[in-house]
Amino acid sequence: MSDEDPTSNYQLKIKVINFIELAYKSDDTVTVSIVKSKGPFTLSVDQNGNAILSGKSGVVRFSANEEVQKFGIGFKYANVTFFGGNKKLNYSATFGFDSIGKITFTSFIDVEKLILSCSGLLCQAARLLKNRHKQIDESLLRYE
Repeated sequence: MSDEDPTSNYQLKIKVINFIELAYKSDDTVTVSIVKSKGPFTLSVDQNGNAILSGKSGVVRFSANEEVQKFGIGFKYANVTFFGGNKKLNYSATFGFDSIGKITFTSFIDVEKLILSCSGLLCQAARLLKNRHKQIDESLLRYE
């Protein structure tokens, strides 16, 4: 973790994104299906790093142990409920800690930005599609 307070909302928001990325690495097909589903879905992580992403489209179980160990301050749990539309995914998160109790906040994830920042094959395809018009225009300019 950085020198910043690991329990700051900014740092915890990054953890939420990291947890989603870990779910994606564990099972990209089900994770994408859950995130794209119209209904709410949840993410739960316990103090041992056992994590579950679940929604109408399925369940992904994965290890978030490395992320949990990075807290180093008595992390107990994280519970996140996601809801919202296509481009912005709203969520309400609660993180529990031994020494300071719980921290609850709401925020959102820009889904397009998240997908374009990941490294899997689906993400590479999404980046290519997003830049497709620019590539076509550049190709046409070469032949004028």
